[in-house]
Amino acid sequence: MRKRLIAALTVVAVLSFGGVAFAENIYEVHIAKSSPKGKGTPSKPLPVKLDFGYTVGDTEGLRPTVIEQYRIAPEGLVTFPKAFKSCKYSQANAPQVASACKKAVVGSGLVRNEAGPGTDRSVKLVCNLKLTLYNISDAGKNGGMAIRLDGDPPPAAPGSKDVGCAISVHTAIKAPFFNVKLEGLKTSELRFTVPVQLQEPAPGVQNAVVEAISKVNKKTAKAKVKGKTRTVGFYSEIGCKGKDRTTRVTFVDTQARKFTANRKSPC
Repeated sequence: MRKRLIAALTVVAVLSFGGVAFAENIYEVHIAKSSPKGKGTPSKPLPVKLDFGYTVGDTEGLRPTVIEQYRIAPEGLVTFPKAFKSCKYSQANAPQVASACKKAVVGSGLVRNEAGPGTDRSVKLVCNLKLTLYNISDAGKNGGMAIRLDGDPPPAAPGSKDVGCAISVHTAIKAPFFNVKLEGLKTSELRFTVPVQLQEPAPGVQNAVVEAISKVNKKTAKAKVKGKTRTVGFYSEIGCKGKDRTTRVTFVDTQARKFTANRKSPC
């Protein structure tokens, strides 16, 4: 009798915790490319265009759980935001972006989201938002970007990459740069926290990013590099370990758990 009871309790425990054990997010960096190809050096940075993207899925095909923080680091790529036109974060975050930000645009893209009740992750309400990247002057000592998100009803069709959302979204996220080392090379890592109103756009409704695609344009300007005036890009290559470059994304969920995805691409 005792053995049967223990066995029954074990089955109940396994079933109770099955969702936690088996339903997990899947992270992938599916786009990581800089052009033109090359490595550059710390004294002679190579201006580049940066194409980047990641996906977040679920092992059981459900809506992913919410990610609160992102950290994006392309090995050996550094930024020179102070050499380029900029505007203030408040101007990029206004209901209508200020005209002062027109010349501060450095990139564009798309963010695909799925929303639904926090108690039912099988619900996937589509919310695709246009992404615009602005160089801002008040993101900290290393500079940064405002990640502007825009979209209005009607929502886009499932699987579509058209812009459209069930609710109107017109807001920006402040994303400062931090100096880190990746594969032993100095790298500019972009970090940002998703505002609560984007994580939970309505009471009891959770919103999860399922794909982000962005392109940072190849823009050039003059800047002092190791005492000499050089042509630099907003993103510039200063090195690459071996033949391949590592792009690393760190995802931090609402429980402060960290997950990392990497992608290798030719230097």
